[in-house]
Amino acid sequence: MIYRLIISAFILFSFVSCKENLEETPFSSLSKEVVFKDEEGLNQATIGVYQAWTAPDFTDISSRFILSESGHRYATACIGIGADPYYRFAHVPGSGAFEAVWGRFYKIIFRANTVIANATLAVPGKEEEADPYIAEARFLRAYAYFNLVRYFGGVPLILTEINSLKDTDLIFGPKNTDAEVYDAIIADLTFAEANLPDSRGGVELGRVSAGAAKAMLGKVFLTMAGKPLSKTENYQKAADKLNEVVGSVNEEKYDFELQPDFANVFSLGNERNREIVLSFSYFVNSSNPNGNILPFNLFPPGLVNGDEQTNYGLTYDYYKLFEATDIRRDFTLVPKYVFKGVGRTDVQPGDSIIYDSELGNYMNKRTRQPISRSDYKYGIAFGKMAREPRAAGAAVQGYGADLIEMRFSDVLLCLAEALVETGKPAEALPILNRVRARAKATLSKAATVADVRAAIRKERRLELTGEFTTVFDIRRWGTLSQEIAAMSPDQIVDNILLPYTPKLEIYPIPQSQIDANPKLKQNDGW
Repeated sequence: MIYRLIISAFILFSFVSCKENLEETPFSSLSKEVVFKDEEGLNQATIGVYQAWTAPDFTDISSRFILSESGHRYATACIGIGADPYYRFAHVPGSGAFEAVWGRFYKIIFRANTVIANATLAVPGKEEEADPYIAEARFLRAYAYFNLVRYFGGVPLILTEINSLKDTDLIFGPKNTDAEVYDAIIADLTFAEANLPDSRGGVELGRVSAGAAKAMLGKVFLTMAGKPLSKTENYQKAADKLNEVVGSVNEEKYDFELQPDFANVFSLGNERNREIVLSFSYFVNSSNPNGNILPFNLFPPGLVNGDEQTNYGLTYDYYKLFEATDIRRDFTLVPKYVFKGVGRTDVQPGDSIIYDSELGNYMNKRTRQPISRSDYKYGIAFGKMAREPRAAGAAVQGYGADLIEMRFSDVLLCLAEALVETGKPAEALPILNRVRARAKATLSKAATVADVRAAIRKERRLELTGEFTTVFDIRRWGTLSQEIAAMSPDQIVDNILLPYTPKLEIYPIPQSQIDANPKLKQNDGW
């Protein structure tokens, strides 16, 4: 089915915020009349929308990472070359990541629409009590569409509940324009910020808040100001909205802060900390063996378990962007480590592994031989997650690290960018330097609009690489042609680097969707 719909049914999961208390309670194939019979059912249905972000069909999470973080001057293959063909711009409409990501987001939208349409059934005579739940669902729907429009451009807008396979006008709809999708996103987030609590705590920690809605809305305005819409008046809207959550009074009100220790932001013992604006929970236990697959797919082999796949890499030139004092460098990347896990012919537990920048391989310091592969140069592995082994007996993807979608440092850098683009570099600079000071990097002394802009763009690379931001930043800045021009053939496994063409500014709509929906037209050039 085109959007993988579950007609008139939910699979609901009961969550609380503290992972040690998480227990999964499935209610399979319940009709909406049963689900929405009271407020507790409405609450469970709303939590079911959150659950759709991390549901067990987990491989598309890796696809999201690759589509957001490969395809730029610093992206390359690593040991498992799982970023191929995307990092070298050789993808086609039938490439698997597109269908996986598309299906995930429309599943979320379907669940959100069901909550929005039926929430008032749970509180008859007190319909206003449904508004906070509707606001949560609308936030989560908006974020799904925000991802879709940045990946694929205009997509079909489905803003009402689908009750039957006969609803073909909804199921098989044409593409809306980019502007129409953004209008729907803004409407959802505006409703969310007006109907959600300022912040969350206790058992509600991790659910979206008015502060998160304001932060996301500011980022949406910033994105709209750039390519392809180029609505530059939105830079001021972004600055105004982001200023509502930045500053000591606002940060206290909305419970945000820049954590003092960068690495601790990602610790399993510090999840849902005040720097996390939006994240989705993973937990692993006997009844829920599936977890976050990203550590398995991204860590170098033996960093925590021994069987990591290392499907994505960053070039040594990216490593050199960091100052030696910058504490982010050796946490974002893994230039050296001690091998853990089960030994094999080329490496044993306790061996010191180093990345040799000249050879472009990880080397065993004891044997002076490459580990895993030596037939091509590959990049340094990404390591910006909790570096803790999965639980004994868990599946290879069974890591418990939450999926972090937005941090407060991103909010600060978005505000700094909005300020410089509205001609206020002197106001932008101290906000940029808040992020650099936490990283123990030299404070920027840039003064002109051009210099502050360049410093902020570089800082987004240093601070946010690997957090579903890089490709989206490049597209809205309109710098993809420069990124490709800066790449070299030797960072491509087969040394074939395709030239820039305008079609690469957006991904193709999945071919399976084009085949299934006669009203859906492929993006230009694809």
